[in-house]
Amino acid sequence: MRIAFLRHGPTEWNAVGRFQGHTDIPLSAEGLAKMRGLRPPAPFHAARPFVSPLIRARQTAEALGLQNPVADARLMEQNWGSWEGLSREQILARDGVDAFSRAGMVVAFNPPGGESTSQLHDRVAAFLKDAAQDDSDAIAVAHLGVLRAAYTLATGWDMATPMPAELDISKALVLEADALGNCRIHALNVELVTAPSFARK
Repeated sequence: MRIAFLRHGPTEWNAVGRFQGHTDIPLSAEGLAKMRGLRPPAPFHAARPFVSPLIRARQTAEALGLQNPVADARLMEQNWGSWEGLSREQILARDGVDAFSRAGMVVAFNPPGGESTSQLHDRVAAFLKDAAQDDSDAIAVAHLGVLRAAYTLATGWDMATPMPAELDISKALVLEADALGNCRIHALNVELVTAPSFARK
């Protein structure tokens, strides 16, 4: 089966660089307008829809025209614990310049009171395995961390280097998964399409 992963639209916290994690932040007015002007890539218009239960993802799914998406908590963003609501600069000022290195490296990274990157990967892998039991195409509206996890599961990226330039998180990441949940990249950076009413303007 093929599954397209999409990131939610912009929020006010995105605009100022604050970590959101599990904090339930809605789309900004600009973000909502942007997503209403788009539709999923053509092959996934009628695909099985899944969505993170966080409001920014649910608003995005609705704005994209997805019908009755199944909410799945495994698609939630990584839990950033006590760092949620803060920017990187605020964290460093409050907790020290070595705050991020003390939280662990690569998949062992775990914000204070939050969730490790390894735990995030495990739940995204479990979601993929369950979704792949049905061989029809699917689409999942989720978060940056989930897209990074899906990319890592498909490519073996060690996360020790910066996020690959080839991964454009404003577009769809399409994986192909077998019945065991093993996946590979089917297509990178698939464009969302302009909604018909917007195309006429």
